Amino acid sequence: MRTLIHSITVALLLLASATASAATYYGIEVIIFSRDSSMTDELWPAPQQTPASGFSLAESGYRERSPASFFLKSTSRRIENAAGHRILYHGSWSQPVLKSRNSKPVAIRAGSVMPDGFYEVEGAITVDRGRYLHFKPNLQLRRNVVMADGSTQMITTTLDLPRRMRSKEAHYIDHPLFGMVVYAVPLN
Repeated sequence: MRTLIHSITVALLLLASATASAATYYGIEVIIFSRDSSMTDELWPAPQQTPASGFSLAESGYRERSPASFFLKSTSRRIENAAGHRILYHGSWSQPVLKSRNSKPVAIRAGSVMPDGFYEVEGAITVDRGRYLHFKPNLQLRRNVVMADGSTQMITTTLDLPRRMRSKEAHYIDHPLFGMVVYAVPLN
């Protein structure tokens, strides 16, 4: 009898441990937009490295979600209709998010191809979980701007601002030249 109780206790502990470490699937939706003011006298230091790399959705095992599942449709329309703003990327995918830092980064390539061969926005986004969801963009924006002296210059700037976030809330990440709105919802 004692052996049976011990066996049941061990089985329950193993089941509880497996459940605690099991992944929760999230739908991640991201809008990346550009602020297209043509003149600037502000300069940002050029990144010393190429854009962050990530996996395509197919390589990562994550699943691309259809536009019918988007929560941020009206937000996307408002950004699109705002003067001087342009949507560069609006996409969504589902992924397992473990209570660890082992999530695979998703590669982002959006906008036009620039003269240096990179896209306007290029880099990776990682979503993982501790106590909160952690959204980690590492994106570079390339853009031709007219400088205050009238000359045109291609600039590259980085958006690398990790955020803790709650699910079912839209989060806004800002930069003077581009920004993003992120929404995460648990699927299971």
